[in-house]
Amino acid sequence: MFTGGLMIKSIGLVSPASQLSSTRSFSTSSTLFVKKSIRYIRANLRREANILKQRKLVQENSKFDPVLGKPNNAFISRLNAEAKEPNVLGKGYKVPEVERLLYGAQEASIKADYTSDGVRQNAAKQREAIFRILNMRNRSAKEALKFKTDLARKEFERFDGDTGSSEVQAAIATVKIHNIYSHVKENKNDNKNTRYLRMLVQQRQRILKYLKRDNPERYFWTINKLGLNDHVVHMEFNMDKRYMEQFKMFGDRVLVKKSQREKERERKEKRLEKKALKMKIRAKETAARK
Repeated sequence: MFTGGLMIKSIGLVSPASQLSSTRSFSTSSTLFVKKSIRYIRANLRREANILKQRKLVQENSKFDPVLGKPNNAFISRLNAEAKEPNVLGKGYKVPEVERLLYGAQEASIKADYTSDGVRQNAAKQREAIFRILNMRNRSAKEALKFKTDLARKEFERFDGDTGSSEVQAAIATVKIHNIYSHVKENKNDNKNTRYLRMLVQQRQRILKYLKRDNPERYFWTINKLGLNDHVVHMEFNMDKRYMEQFKMFGDRVLVKKSQREKERERKEKRLEKKALKMKIRAKETAARK
């Protein structure tokens, strides 16, 4: 003999109100589940997009040369151009000064010798020879470097004769770095100068870090002028084969063999980039339909 409650359930005599509440409960839980799923998918998409942005930023920074900075930097190009000017003389001489000295010597010779035409011809030859000797293009690499460092100091100095400010020291270090880099590039077995180059780059980093703490505005002005960015100032730098291969210091020579882990990471990054591109295209198509 069934009890009253069991008989009602067995023959399906359930009240409409209880059926409706059951349906509503099922419908509400389904909607909540769908909403949570959508939120979860969107959160995942945002996370992946964020990771891709960070990786893209890392890739962009890794393409920035921590030694030379931006290619064709205006400051360095101007120094090199000025050192090759025909009117630039070595040993600190100026063209007007040399002209005055030569003119005085010529006049003295004319007074001592009545054949002034011969004296003037000899004076012209002497002038040409002296200017050829003194011309910066014919001076030693050491003198050319000194000329460039003097120009750099004058351009970055806070006051006349300033040699101790951080920006002046960073500018002089940059001129030396470019000079040593050219030498090492032509002499790849010169390990002593390779180490010296690494030390100069690290020294410049320390100087610029101090300048950033001391005077941030002056710091950003300096790194922009030197063709650097904030990342290369704070990154851990080592003058190793990986750097030399990445920035083609010795051409397209392979200096470092990639490990399986590195190859797998590169493949994963490429897959993520393709996925991000597809998502971007899909988002544009959805926006166009709306």
